[in-house]
Amino acid sequence: MTRQHRFVVMGTGGLFTFYTLKTLLEQSCLPLAYIQSGSKPVNISARFADIELHFPKLEDKVYALLKSRSIPYYHEDMGSIETLIQKLDAEYLLVACWPRLLAQTIIASVSIAALNLHPSLLPKYRGFDPVEDQLETGDPDFGISLHLLNEHFDAGDIVLQQGFSISSPTPLQINKKAAVEGAKLFIRAVNTFHHPGWTLTPQHLS
Repeated sequence: MTRQHRFVVMGTGGLFTFYTLKTLLEQSCLPLAYIQSGSKPVNISARFADIELHFPKLEDKVYALLKSRSIPYYHEDMGSIETLIQKLDAEYLLVACWPRLLAQTIIASVSIAALNLHPSLLPKYRGFDPVEDQLETGDPDFGISLHLLNEHFDAGDIVLQQGFSISSPTPLQINKKAAVEGAKLFIRAVNTFHHPGWTLTPQHLS
């Protein structure tokens, strides 16, 4: 990091969220706060999209990870998300798995960009089950996309993408690799926003 950027992370507390946060912290890229979807910790399994990722007490691991670096942890039902983000004076919002389309008021609550990490090479495999959908096709070209949030699912302009291969792919392995590479893309993006700037790739809705 060339400087400490002001950003908030939102996630479901599942595997994808955990490894995104873990990689960010390992790179000394610390969020102002983390916002967890829902109102209760999930103690048996965490859910990424519609794929059950059995990882006991994974949300507790997310909480412990953040607590170790004194990063505030909020649940979605604790109040207005946009008000919280505005009070934190966040430049960026990073979504690392969220179960619903975000309101435009939340997207507009940051001063620079609201971004989403999607585990496919967009525009391929949009939607809730990108990893499962890709595995069903046998397509070996896995990847992660960092894109701007807008009023549609997974349809905002692409900021950065990174492809990768896995010899014996499983949903868990793919999501973990995508999360790690996605966190690195986010760091690269915030470090290059002002110089040399972003070259955005529009997505065209069919």
